[in-house]
Amino acid sequence: MEPDQAFGQALRSLRTKRKWTQTDLALRADVDRNYVSLIELGRNSPSVRLMFRLCDALDITPSDMLKDVERRMRMQAKARSSSVN
Repeated sequence: MEPDQAFGQALRSLRTKRKWTQTDLALRADVDRNYVSLIELGRNSPSVRLMFRLCDALDITPSDMLKDVERRMRMQAKARSSSVN
């Protein structure tokens, strides 16, 4: 799994846990809703500045967000390696 995809999955998970729409998050982070969608789909990567705004809107530290991204990438890598063996 690419970092962009893992970040998008983590972002979507945090947003949906709060029962927010993409529009809700976009308004709180001052970003276009379509861009939130592209990030969640792993098609775009947020800048460092935008990552901080998204994390602030979600009330999570950027380091915690990146830990979740790393965890997702490790889990995917483990799943892929165990399916090959």
